[in-house]
Amino acid sequence: MTNTAEYLTRMRRVRRGANPLVRRTDRLESRVFTLFVAVLLLLVPLSIWASVVTWGNQTALAEQQQAERATVTATLDTDPALDAAGWGDMTYATAMTAPATWKWQGIERHGVVQADDSAVAGDEVQVWVDRAGEQSLPPMSDGAARFAGVLAGVSLFAFAGVFATGAFVFARWRIDRARTDRWSREIEAFLGSTSSH
Repeated sequence: MTNTAEYLTRMRRVRRGANPLVRRTDRLESRVFTLFVAVLLLLVPLSIWASVVTWGNQTALAEQQQAERATVTATLDTDPALDAAGWGDMTYATAMTAPATWKWQGIERHGVVQADDSAVAGDEVQVWVDRAGEQSLPPMSDGAARFAGVLAGVSLFAFAGVFATGAFVFARWRIDRARTDRWSREIEAFLGSTSSH
């Protein structure tokens, strides 16, 4: 078997039973190959279903976040400073942040916001807040919801496809070992002893 086309041709002949020399291991390999192809074909609609369901869920979440979150204008209390984060013995810069104040329904709120390098105390920045006026992350966009849906479908197909391929390769390896062992036993039985030849 030198290429995929030759392997597929051999599998078709085994399934038709055209070759009288076909062994039980050959039929087993043909069934494993058929099962492998069926699993791959079944993964296509399953992946599409997972993509559609995830897309729908993420779109609903994005719509909820977009309805519950809003931007307010906040005033920087101090000049922005460069945040530094440490991990082990290493320290690295993250982003320019500053404490800021904003009003939500007449109540003053405080938080730490990101700002540009050129910003100074008293500058105004836009801040995302939730229904209570507390600082929050920006809502999920429609594009992010679509991306999550597509990623879910592609990931399911990729991971399950890799698993199915690995199972098929392992099964073929076991079948080839069984076939080789049986051939060796039958040759020894036919010739009597291979040591004298």
